[in-house]
Amino acid sequence: MAPFGWMVEKRLAARSLSEGTGGKPERVLRYREVMVPLGVEHEVRGVFATNGELWGSVSAMREATSPDLDGREVEFFSRIAPHLAARLKAAVLRSEALADPDGDASPGVLVLDRADRVVMHTKAAERWLSDLGDLGPGWREGRNLPAAVSSVTGALRRVLGQAADREGNGVPRLLARGRSGRWLVLHGALTEPGPDRDGETTIVIEPAGPHEVAWLKTAAYGLTKREGEVVDLVIRGASTKEISRALYISEYTVQEHLSSVFEKVGERGRRALVKRLYLESLL
Repeated sequence: MAPFGWMVEKRLAARSLSEGTGGKPERVLRYREVMVPLGVEHEVRGVFATNGELWGSVSAMREATSPDLDGREVEFFSRIAPHLAARLKAAVLRSEALADPDGDASPGVLVLDRADRVVMHTKAAERWLSDLGDLGPGWREGRNLPAAVSSVTGALRRVLGQAADREGNGVPRLLARGRSGRWLVLHGALTEPGPDRDGETTIVIEPAGPHEVAWLKTAAYGLTKREGEVVDLVIRGASTKEISRALYISEYTVQEHLSSVFEKVGERGRRALVKRLYLESLL
């Protein structure tokens, strides 16, 4: 089935499983290993994106005894997608604006065994996990852990399965929003096994810093992808010439992008721009 990110790139607001597989869903691993055991056969996916930015997605399924989702239903998803994208974007930006940045920012550490059972954890980790989702009574046994944790552990196993360098750039990292509205960063790594102990999965959870959620600030002002790249280099202190070289564009084009950014944000000058985007609230 088409990944959500791929659908955004191809500007596909909705797509059915039967359309994406040419009527042969059994070719898809997820269909065989997840959907079939659940008795589900039909699916349509929708993405809610604006200006190439994914703000949400949906996956609607039907049992094998039900008819497939037809063209009219896929078209319905396509029609409502832009409206839902706009509202989801507004909701995310508002929650970021109202989130309390002055709360406890202590990082939490979570250690899992190969069966995803909790071997050890810090108090801060439990607090952040509770913010990411409801922790049921069996969460220490690996049940009911937030989806963000499962995403990191799954990504870590895929990286190691590709024989990637554990010390290289293959360390999984995920940005997720908690129910408090605060954005959290999850980092995953695998410990080295010992003589009497298998390697364990270590996940560090901590509040996201200003640079990590900067894309929210640029999205609030409707900056294009290229304008966001220019701003990202500005915050790093790059000169016009350095930005030109990094993005393979002329210095004149850099100035054009900056002029557009200044107009959208309502500021003049790089220092004022950085202050507005990174140091002030979105309120």
